[in-house]
Amino acid sequence: MLNRLTGEFFQAFYSPKSLYQEISRGRKSSSWLCVLIYCLIYTMGSLWLYFQGFTPFVKPWINLPEDIYYLVQAFYSLPLVFLMWILGTGVLHVLCGQFGGKGRFEVLLLMTGYSLWAPWYLLIVVDCIPSTPEWLYNAVLLVCIIFILIGTSVAALVEEKINLIIAFASSVTSLFSIGLILFTYIR
Repeated sequence: MLNRLTGEFFQAFYSPKSLYQEISRGRKSSSWLCVLIYCLIYTMGSLWLYFQGFTPFVKPWINLPEDIYYLVQAFYSLPLVFLMWILGTGVLHVLCGQFGGKGRFEVLLLMTGYSLWAPWYLLIVVDCIPSTPEWLYNAVLLVCIIFILIGTSVAALVEEKINLIIAFASSVTSLFSIGLILFTYIR
């Protein structure tokens, strides 16, 4: 399973169309593990920040005492990320369906486990580097967003069988729906 996950993870970056075509044809996928491992890394990072005495670097949109913010975040980040994954896929699926998409939600969910979450691993690497310059952080964030939009558009093209403009617009809307939650609850 770990070999499949590793192979699929990297394939999501260098050949997403072939990966998503295989998933669409019934290939078993470990994308849920990609999301789970991301959650576990994020949870451990939140706990580390809490035990080191850090407070949020950017003022949170939710009203929690700053000294326990990362402790609380460690407990809600796992279910929140899984719910955002379902929400992002649902928004993508519904929007594509409104414009003639014929895909299956459960198959699209397998694809977006990679397209929506694998790129965030790049940001985790940058987060682990002490004193990362803001310009570098923002550049990696932009790269993550580009990978998400490309991968999610490809997933929509493959599974929903719609045109590129609809796939891209639906992907932007899906990412925006997740982004609102990320910026509200994750620091």
